[in-house]
Amino acid sequence: MNQREIKLLQDLCTPRRGERAFSIVDLIQKKTIPLDLAAFLASKVARGASWIVCSGPGGVGKTTTMRSLLPFAPADRRLGLALPNKVLNLRFEQGCLISNELSDHPPPTYLWDKDLRDFFELGSRGHQIVGNMHVDHLDQARSEVVDVNGVPERHFRSVNLFLFLRLQGHGLGQGRVDGSRKRRFVQEVYYTDGALGHERVYTARRGLLPDAPGDEAHETMCADFLQDALTNRKKSTIELRQRFAGWASDYATEY
Repeated sequence: MNQREIKLLQDLCTPRRGERAFSIVDLIQKKTIPLDLAAFLASKVARGASWIVCSGPGGVGKTTTMRSLLPFAPADRRLGLALPNKVLNLRFEQGCLISNELSDHPPPTYLWDKDLRDFFELGSRGHQIVGNMHVDHLDQARSEVVDVNGVPERHFRSVNLFLFLRLQGHGLGQGRVDGSRKRRFVQEVYYTDGALGHERVYTARRGLLPDAPGDEAHETMCADFLQDALTNRKKSTIELRQRFAGWASDYATEY
């Protein structure tokens, strides 16, 4: 990881409003994401999956959860920000492009309309795209992306993972909530390989579903990495990204 990417991750993970920046290790410890789901997600991201994290209200932890998976993006993927009027201004072939949010309201770094279509086009070209949305269900996400913004269905399916967050004891909907005193948790996860529509692979009540497509050996490697990080207190996103690159390389050599 070069200095440019370190600076990018530092900027992305700098806490705002006095909050602490949480990593995937923190989210496992806080029971936002159980270890087996974290390993499943890490395995998919490490193999190039794109992801979007969703919840209707603000303050539930969308951005934190979105950033927490960045350590697992392949080491050869260049990290970059997707900004309005500049989404397609890339100087590299394979990247992991991060949007602050997919929304039609301020601040001006959010993506909508043509910028949103360009963003999903990058996903269809093989880039990893990463973002978050103010929606509570997959059909709402599809409606905003495909129906409202005119993104082709096949481009929508280039986002492999949709994660939906909830705040314990709080209903659905818009607005902002104080999530600092209640448990945040992943309610549902949907996955597609891009060929067909998204299918539910996880629920908070049932856990990972038996037919969730995965690579057991690779997920075990990711679980071992996460357990090691929990034990050895490697918590920052930068530390985890640097460490996982070596861990994944050793796994590739063995298999």
